[in-house]
Amino acid sequence: MFQEILVNLISFDKWQDIVIATVSLMFGVILLPQLRDVWHGKTILNLYTASLTTFGLFILVITFFTMGFWISFIADFFSGIIWFLLFFLSVRNIKKKKLVLQ
Repeated sequence: MFQEILVNLISFDKWQDIVIATVSLMFGVILLPQLRDVWHGKTILNLYTASLTTFGLFILVITFFTMGFWISFIADFFSGIIWFLLFFLSVRNIKKKKLVLQ
């Protein structure tokens, strides 16, 4: 399996994999400043948006894995982790806010 992944990474016969992965990776990187703000408790994301986006991205991760789109698999896994952290940290920030208000 690992050898197959390496061969697919080196060969460019799946150009769609590279395009999808590039866009997905950019979407994940663009969220890093937002993640920093949520990490420091400065903001809270909408929980529906964060949870549904996380769920959708991990569906794509499974889909790309079964299609053999290894680069897209890794890129969407990265973006999925970022969205999961945004969700998790937003929940944490909401709980902190409620404790402060009480």
